[in-house]
Amino acid sequence: MTAEPRKSNKVEITDKTAKHAEIRPTRYHIKDTKVEGFTLRVMPSGRKTMAAMLRDHKGKMRTITIGTYPKMSIKEGRERCRKIAYGLKYGGEEFAMPVGTQKNDRTTLMQLLVEVQPVFAINKKGWRPRGGPNSKANMRSTIECVFFRLLHKPVEDITETDLAACASAYQPSRPVNGKASANGQVSRALAYLAPVFDWAAQRGEYSKVGAGRLRKLDAPDVHRVHDPSTNDPSISGIRARVLSEEELARVLPLLTYPAHPHLRRRNVSPEKDFGPIAMKFLFLTLARVSEVSNAKWRDINFDSGVWTRMVKATEGGEREDSLPLSRAALDLLKSLPGYTMATPDDFVFPNRDGGILSNWNRTSLAIFKASKTERWTRHDIRRTGSTLLKELRTPVETIDAILAHLDPLAKSGASGSAKHYLSVVRILEGVEDPRAEALNKLARAYEVIVSGSNAGETA
Repeated sequence: MTAEPRKSNKVEITDKTAKHAEIRPTRYHIKDTKVEGFTLRVMPSGRKTMAAMLRDHKGKMRTITIGTYPKMSIKEGRERCRKIAYGLKYGGEEFAMPVGTQKNDRTTLMQLLVEVQPVFAINKKGWRPRGGPNSKANMRSTIECVFFRLLHKPVEDITETDLAACASAYQPSRPVNGKASANGQVSRALAYLAPVFDWAAQRGEYSKVGAGRLRKLDAPDVHRVHDPSTNDPSISGIRARVLSEEELARVLPLLTYPAHPHLRRRNVSPEKDFGPIAMKFLFLTLARVSEVSNAKWRDINFDSGVWTRMVKATEGGEREDSLPLSRAALDLLKSLPGYTMATPDDFVFPNRDGGILSNWNRTSLAIFKASKTERWTRHDIRRTGSTLLKELRTPVETIDAILAHLDPLAKSGASGSAKHYLSVVRILEGVEDPRAEALNKLARAYEVIVSGSNAGETA
C-alpha cells in the first residue's frame, strides 16, 4: 500500500487562515508563501503565535517569536518578519526592530533611519550596508552628515524650516578639492531623506495601505524644502565633461606598468603600483571602477578574449556580463606579471599587499599633477570613450552594450547561456564581436592621438 503524498502546509497566511486554523492534539506550523520564514504556530490550547524561522548569516537555523495572534495582526507580523530576515542576513542577532507607538510617537530621526534601513535595503542598493553587519549604508550616512543637528530630535517635532536651516548651514568636514560649496551633498541628502519621511507619513508612493510605516508619523514634507543646488552655477545637472585630445595626449603616456617615474610613490615600489595601469585598462574597456577593482584572473578567457564581469543591473543588484576585449587590452593584461604567475583567484590589479585596489583618488591626483590636467573623474573616462566611439560612427546599441547599460541578449529573447556559444562561433568562424571591433577602433584612436602629439613636439 503506497502512502499518500504529504500535503504542503505552506499557504498565504491571512487573518482568515489564522482565525480558522484547525486545533490539533500537537503543535503544528503553517508557513507563509509571501515572506520567507514567516510562520504561524498553532498550539493544542488554541493559542496562536507568529515567528520568524530562517537561517542567519552563519547558516544556523533561528526561530524568533514575533507576537501573538490576534493581539498582533498578520500584516504587522509579516512586516516584522521581513525586517528580522534582513537583520539576520547581515549578521544581526535578535533583530528588535521598533514598529512605532500608538500615540505621541517620540521616534527620533536617528531611530527612524535605523528602522527604515532594512525596509529600503530590500529594493534600494544604496540602503544596504557597505561593509560588515554593523556598517552604515551610503544613503543613510549622507543624511546623517547633513542633518546631524536633528538626529536626536523627534521626527514629529522637526519642521521644514529646520531642514532648510541645516541644508543652508552645512559645511563638509573634509572639503573636496576645487569645490566652493557642499550643495551637491546637500541635494543628495534631501533626495535620500524625502522618501524616508514619505514612508513614515504614509504619503506619496507610500500612501496605500501597508506600503508605509505601520504607525504613521507626522513627518515634515522634504519636497517643500529648497534644494540649494538648483541655484548653484557649478552644478549643471547631467555632467558632460570629456577629456580633450590634448588632455588624452598628456594622460595616456603616463599610464604604464611599472608605474611611470612621474607617478612613483615613495613608500611603494613601481612594480607594486598597479593604479596607473588599471586606469589605462579603464580607458581601453570603458568599464566602471568597481568592475576593474574586482577583476580576477579567472574572469579573463584569453582563448576567446572575453572578460566576464559583474555589472549593475537596471532593476537593481548585479548581473553577469561578458565583454570582448580589444587586442590592446589583451596585450596589456599579458604584460602584467600576474598573467604567468598569479592564481585564478588573484586580483588582476591588486594593491601593494595583493588585496583589492581601492585608493583610486591617490592615483588620480598624481596623474592630475604629472599631466597638468584637472577636474575630470574616472566616470568621465567612460563618457570620453563613448564620445569618441560616436565620432567613429559606432552604433549607439554597441556603445550601450560596452558600457553595460543594457544586456545585448535581453531584447532578442535569447537565453543568458547564449554568450558561451557566441564565443565559440567567433573562434571557429573568425567573426568579430561588434563590441570588440569598436574597442579596437577606440584603442587605435588613442594611439593616433598620442603619436600625433609626439610628432608635433618633435617637429
